[in-house]
Amino acid sequence: MQDVISALLDQIVLEGKKQGLEQKDIARKAGISQETLSRAKKASDVQLSTLIRLANAVGLKVALVPAAPVLEKILSGDLFRED
Repeated sequence: MQDVISALLDQIVLEGKKQGLEQKDIARKAGISQETLSRAKKASDVQLSTLIRLANAVGLKVALVPAAPVLEKILSGDLFRED
C-alpha cells in the first residue's frame, strides 16, 4: 500500500512542477503545511482527505478504476465472459 501512496504523491508533485509549483505551493493550495507534505512523502502515508486535497490543488482527482481494464478483457477474450 505504501508504494501506491508514494506513487500518488510523486505524481501530484510532478504535476505541480509542470505547473511551476514547488511542494510548498502545492501544500499551501491544499491547506496543509509543507512539513505535513514532506512527512507524508517520507512515510508514504497520508489520510485520504489530505491526498484528495493535494490532488485537487494541482488539478487532479483521486479515482478508482477497474483492476482489469476493458482492453485487457478484450485481448484475453474475457469481455463477454461472466465471472
